[in-house]
Amino acid sequence: MSVVSLPRAVSQGPFEQWLYFNEPQVAVARLLKRFGPLAPLHFLGQDHVFVMSAEGARQVFAGDPAGYDAFFKQGFTGVSGPASLWVLTGVAHRRERQLFAPAVHASHFRKHGDTVREIARLYLEKWQPGRTLKAMDTTLAISRDVIMRLVFGVAEGELMDEGREILDELRRALHPLIVFIPQLQRRWFPPWNRFDRAKNHFTDWVGRLIAARRAIGGGTDDVLGSLLVAQHADGSPMRDDEIRDELITILQGGHETTAAVLAWALYELGRQPDILAKLRAELESSGVADDPSQIVKLPYLGAVCDETVRLHPILSECARVLTTPLELLGYTIPAGTAVVISITAIHHDPELYPEPNRFRPERFIERTYSHSEFLPFGGAHRRCIGAALSEYETRISLAEMVLGWDFETAAVDRDVRHDVALGPKYGVPMRIQARRQPRAGANSIVRGELEHVYA
Repeated sequence: MSVVSLPRAVSQGPFEQWLYFNEPQVAVARLLKRFGPLAPLHFLGQDHVFVMSAEGARQVFAGDPAGYDAFFKQGFTGVSGPASLWVLTGVAHRRERQLFAPAVHASHFRKHGDTVREIARLYLEKWQPGRTLKAMDTTLAISRDVIMRLVFGVAEGELMDEGREILDELRRALHPLIVFIPQLQRRWFPPWNRFDRAKNHFTDWVGRLIAARRAIGGGTDDVLGSLLVAQHADGSPMRDDEIRDELITILQGGHETTAAVLAWALYELGRQPDILAKLRAELESSGVADDPSQIVKLPYLGAVCDETVRLHPILSECARVLTTPLELLGYTIPAGTAVVISITAIHHDPELYPEPNRFRPERFIERTYSHSEFLPFGGAHRRCIGAALSEYETRISLAEMVLGWDFETAAVDRDVRHDVALGPKYGVPMRIQARRQPRAGANSIVRGELEHVYA
């Protein structure tokens, strides 16, 4: 294929910019219709290329990491700190990721399944038959407490109560404008003032937590404990500010996002009783309902969770800024261009996912998707490092909800951007019908359907 220069970027006016940040799925559909799989756009003072095909994503992911810089680097530095994996590049990014990876590897969480289940049950006990509630209220509380226990290592007492308030404050204060328009990170801008106060509270709380841990020797069986004993290549430990920046990165990347996945799963299951019945049949007939380490391996449960983040991607895009030219889909993309892979567009590609707007978990059992076709956590060297914890928590918590309660979706909801990530606009209104008594075995008809799906 001959390589040609990319057409000049098309300037985006205020409406187009508003639409992308607030209704990314609508914006992407418009871009696909106008440009096809590669859209050269100019907004927020920079040239962007939107990549809206799996082949384009594959080519970007295959690029040399040294040829990429972080996306929205200035904005994320102000929000998460200069030591955050979101903003580090090159050798510094690779070293930090290698240092950080063992603390968030899937194997690190396998022994904590009972803890996740206990936290889920604590908040599910608050459900009352006949009541309508917002699923996000429950899932946010579960996700926050899982982070408190498995990441910060805080389980009870005043430090736990204070931490809950501070983490909630920080989540509520994060506004997309202060990330995407870093010039607004100024004291005169009220959203930045609120976030700055919340971040200062978080910094003080984490500082006291780190000091208390160091006083007893540092290492414990949680992410913070792993970071306290981690060492750089020269043998030096991580500094307190480095640990703080990585902890705030985990919090911002894994709290509301995981809660949104759980809420959307309840939304789709509550609308489709047949899929809910299949999932219950698997959980009840598998014989592993009391073993979280085995629950997370169940195929239909995994398919339900995958289809949820396929249909409702929590990140609408993943992006890099080119430091060297890149050949992409037959074009030469110049250095300095932001390359934005549209997860939303790829996850709704009808050639990859027939009937893309339909919730159909079976598609993830019928075939395997590549890392450029299914990319809920981004990809390549900047794939979300907390993906394992998010998936682990989602599967265990969803199993508890499905086994323990009958429920239905109470209203239509839709995807909108909350902060950096997407989530349900109305929090997923749900009607709680009754507490369930799990059956000893699944209904034979439903079990037969499952066996057909797995065949």
